[in-house]
Amino acid sequence: MMNHDFDYLLELPGASDEQAYIKERLETLSVREGYVLAAAAMRHPPKDASEVVDCLHSLDRYEIYFPARNYAELGERSLQESAKLPKDALPYANLEWAGELYGDAHPGLFIGSCYVCYPTQTPAPVRQEDKLFPLWDSDWSVKLKLASPAVPEGVWLRLPGHDGKFFDKSDEVVLALDELKVKSLEDCTLLEARCILPEAGDLTKQYSSIMELVRDGEDLGNVMEDQDQGEPYWMEKFTAALEYEDCRTLKFALDIWQNLSCYEWVDSEELGDFAVEHLRSVGVLEDLIQSCCIDLEGYAKDLLETSGYMEASGERGYLLRNTREFIYNYSTPPSPLYL
Repeated sequence: MMNHDFDYLLELPGASDEQAYIKERLETLSVREGYVLAAAAMRHPPKDASEVVDCLHSLDRYEIYFPARNYAELGERSLQESAKLPKDALPYANLEWAGELYGDAHPGLFIGSCYVCYPTQTPAPVRQEDKLFPLWDSDWSVKLKLASPAVPEGVWLRLPGHDGKFFDKSDEVVLALDELKVKSLEDCTLLEARCILPEAGDLTKQYSSIMELVRDGEDLGNVMEDQDQGEPYWMEKFTAALEYEDCRTLKFALDIWQNLSCYEWVDSEELGDFAVEHLRSVGVLEDLIQSCCIDLEGYAKDLLETSGYMEASGERGYLLRNTREFIYNYSTPPSPLYL
């Protein structure tokens, strides 16, 4: 087992919010992240908490080859995964030389049973104009603490995998299984589960299959990454729909995402525009609309509430369920008795 002791990072000088972030982040560091952080810290030992924060925010920029304990294994991995060399051609390849060539072209570090490739470009720091961005760990969907007979204390798995591989073949899953000394996710015991969406509820009570939970967590991660390809106010609309439907499970959250077209959304920043559009639709003169004699935002709020819109928490905007059919692909449709 590859153990990483990062307690020394908590002792580096820095602002209290940085140190608190580092402590919280390290508590759920996944197996893959542990390998990457160890390699990154060996390459450029951080001098203070700010540099640790920068490092933690760039962990998904590193690539990992596993198993790759030496150049021969690195050569085999790189020829199969990067060069797409057929498996039956491997016996005719000089694996060690191929590994050395790959290492020269992609500098990195052998650590434990992995080869960690450094990013081709230095990741940008988390600061801008000497001001620190709000510190939160947001590029994940689900974190699972899994245990096995060999490792009863458990290790963390972080989703999504970020490497483009099918969920059960991702570096996150493969490295976690190796650390736990098991062959399948179903050989693991779920100790703890966290979801970035509070509305998803207690995942440990929702799933009897860890494989199914990981698949759904990966799907949610892909949703969060895509953000519906940049649609304005996508996240605000999604979280408001979760609230509107009183969502309590991950599967229902995924169904709500797939059915976002079933909801109408008016953002708080567009209340004036909403009122203007309505006034024009009923024939109000443009001069009056533009005269500043009408409290457009107040009028818009009244129109929305009268039309049945729900105001989202935090006054982010207003949401209404429309008449389009809601398709259930993940969760079970409610009984007609409760509709």
